[in-house]
Amino acid sequence: MNEEKILARLRDNAPADRLLEECRHPSQPLGSGVVYREFTRKLLEQGFPTLALDLAQEGKEYLQVDFPLQYLLALAARRGGNAKYAASLLEPILPQAIDMSLDIPISLRVDIISLQGGILKILSRTSPELLVQAAQWYERAALLPGATDLPDAGTFPLINAATVFRLLGQEDRSRKLATEVIERIGKIDVSRGDPVWIPATLGEAHVLLESYELATNYYLQAVNVAIAQNRSGELISIRTNIELLRAAGLTANSKFLDEHLGSVVIFSGHMVDSPERIRAGYPIRFPNSPPLIDAVNRSIEGLLDRLNAKVGFCSLACGGDLLFAKAMLVRNAELHVVLPFAEHDFLRTSVNFGQTSEAWRGWTLMFHEVLGKVPESHVHYATKEPYLGSSDLFHFSNQVLQGLAAMRARERTTCPQAILLLDKSMPGQPGGTRSFGATWNTLGNVPHEIDLEILRAQLDHSSPARFPSVPPAAPTASCRLNRPVKALLFADVAGFSRIPEWQLADFLEEYGRFLQELFTSPIGTAATYANTWGDGIYAVFDCVTDAAAFALELVDPRTTPPDWQKYDLGSSSPFRVGLHAGPVFELPDLFQGRSAYSGQHVSRAARIEPATMRGCAYASESFAALLTVEDNRSFHIDGVGIHGLAKGYDRCRLYRIARGT
Repeated sequence: MNEEKILARLRDNAPADRLLEECRHPSQPLGSGVVYREFTRKLLEQGFPTLALDLAQEGKEYLQVDFPLQYLLALAARRGGNAKYAASLLEPILPQAIDMSLDIPISLRVDIISLQGGILKILSRTSPELLVQAAQWYERAALLPGATDLPDAGTFPLINAATVFRLLGQEDRSRKLATEVIERIGKIDVSRGDPVWIPATLGEAHVLLESYELATNYYLQAVNVAIAQNRSGELISIRTNIELLRAAGLTANSKFLDEHLGSVVIFSGHMVDSPERIRAGYPIRFPNSPPLIDAVNRSIEGLLDRLNAKVGFCSLACGGDLLFAKAMLVRNAELHVVLPFAEHDFLRTSVNFGQTSEAWRGWTLMFHEVLGKVPESHVHYATKEPYLGSSDLFHFSNQVLQGLAAMRARERTTCPQAILLLDKSMPGQPGGTRSFGATWNTLGNVPHEIDLEILRAQLDHSSPARFPSVPPAAPTASCRLNRPVKALLFADVAGFSRIPEWQLADFLEEYGRFLQELFTSPIGTAATYANTWGDGIYAVFDCVTDAAAFALELVDPRTTPPDWQKYDLGSSSPFRVGLHAGPVFELPDLFQGRSAYSGQHVSRAARIEPATMRGCAYASESFAALLTVEDNRSFHIDGVGIHGLAKGYDRCRLYRIARGT
């Protein structure tokens, strides 16, 4: 494909990751600097920072000197979550961006210097003293000669500088810069600017000046356009900025966004009584009775109205789950579904129980109707593999469901709500609604409960004979091997294969000592299984918190690591760490006399590691969700977009794991 066609398809917003696969040749450059730059920009825009970094690095090797591409290389590293690596990539061109005697476009100068401010702002999470430097670099970018001639008049770095100075307590300086933001915007043709960003910037500036009525008016302008253009991410950014300013002592209020953003609601509830439950003689809990189903449905709808539910999370079992899901779709809400295992097994265990009578056929049809209306990206699986009688998967699925809801609520800067449909007079079981409620109390608000016992009693009085007959139970496949849920880690050293043979022995000795010290530490001994080969590491943990702590000792070590620069591996950690959690088969290791673990989830973990940015730990959705449930304070979890995994294994959303602040 020639350059002209490549650029045309990029302008048409073709999926850049797939276009790259079509265009790449193993031994030839992709094209000129223009192609590399535009491809890299598009990959960043579409959320592929790791691919963007790889491509920009390739372009740099072919083109040798390309100033804009070096900037994009640093930007890709920052977007991928490795601020330290981004700083090292930006370092060679930062002095040139400052040198006004060089012929560099002012827009590129502003971008480079602003990026330095953004990198330092991220690094200030663990080194607060860097926040002052971040503000100074933002201000420097905004005050460059010619910045006011740019389409945004240089207000992006200026408003960032104003806000950071306010966070630092430098109120006068912040107010001065905020005033200048307003003056600059007043001098440009706002009709040619971004209709969301400009009023949002004015809103932020007026908050800094404590003109709250004007701020709210501007924010509402931005909100109305964002809603009309389906840019809900902008609403979340606005709320995040307002909450950040509130933390700095300003009395800005984001309540006006509540009507539009609504609440994130998670649901858990009893299934309709299964044939097996009825046959075993358990008390009637949720009979497949139309009057009771209608009463439950009305209760759910009433709570959703009260909570102004805009985002929902649930499974899709017969009964409460499907009623909740259908009610959310009627509200045109964002609905996420989490299934514990493969669809065909879920239908048999949780929807129709293998029954074909009319009463059960209705639940099957509702399941397919809901699933058909939920976007593919909003359908999540604890595992896509079969059930195989592994009852622990229901508890695992509940944890994933809760973690995803909590993460989505955090993105929207709100506290998640929960609705529970249960009969409190009856005992619970692992993976059921009662255990769900006990776990949820550590994550969100007190759950809103719908009491099945009360609803059932009201209906039993008027229609006592509406309970179903007892059909035979459907058989399920089982597995002879133990199948626990484990946290899985794969890691390697980026650039290891380029170490020359004459240096390799020294590196392996130094690297071995580092790993030995790590594995004998309290963090390392938490591994239930570990193996290494060359630079590669494979470790298994019982808890995601232990796996995350181990991963961070690789990418951000507290002990002395090998001298990476001595082996031309860079100044910061070159580790790439992939993390995943899922059910695995436990079996005896043939040579080491201990348990080993195998299965599709081990393969998935191994495929995540090559897709990871060097110096980072990337985790799967299930790992990030469990980490949120188990410890939502010690770790920082950032989404880094949807990535293609190694060897075409899959495309999935990944998250960067870092230490909490």
